[in-house]
Amino acid sequence: MRIDDLNRTPVTPGTEKSGQTGQRRPPEKDGVAISDQAEVSHLAQSLSAPEPGRIEELRLQVQSGSYEVSAQSVANALIDAHLNE
Repeated sequence: MRIDDLNRTPVTPGTEKSGQTGQRRPPEKDGVAISDQAEVSHLAQSLSAPEPGRIEELRLQVQSGSYEVSAQSVANALIDAHLNE
């Protein structure tokens, strides 16, 4: 049975003798380096920083078993979210 080492770092031919590492350069298009980028929408940014006190309050309610949400509230929130897209 043969097991290949998939986590092995590939060696660029000729670098094992000189002690050089095979460093990758970012891909280029028309001589300009291309890099990965990500943009976060304003909605996502507003959702990323909730009130710490509110989170703690919800955590305690869930832990104690007293956290309850009405089905009507969930349905309204889903409909509102869908209509506001």
